[in-house]
Amino acid sequence: MSRSSAAKKARRKRRLDARNEAWLPPEMHADVKGVARIADVVIPRGWVFDQDYSTERFVTWYYPPSGVDSGDESAEAVTRIWLEDPKAPRVLLVGSTAADDEVALTVEELFARLPEIEAYRVG
Repeated sequence: MSRSSAAKKARRKRRLDARNEAWLPPEMHADVKGVARIADVVIPRGWVFDQDYSTERFVTWYYPPSGVDSGDESAEAVTRIWLEDPKAPRVLLVGSTAADDEVALTVEELFARLPEIEAYRVG
């Protein structure tokens, strides 16, 4: 590839990157980056994006190794991380039966406590 075509390709990439970032409102852009930051950490660790329970208002992942089949519909069947605000993730541990059982954390606290959260099992 010649220098001029490489420079042209680089200019086009910068222009497209700037346009892609600019089409979102600033607060939405920050939300997308916040969700991506968490997803980039939890997904490689085995967490699964829960398409069935994620909505336009919040995003959720669950940890399959924590799952139980208790037969109790009111108890959470898996440990779950959910975000309504990407700066304030919440964790609901497997076996929890009320919304009061969820734990609100900062992103840094979530990352620091992931091994403990992943190790939790009912009983």
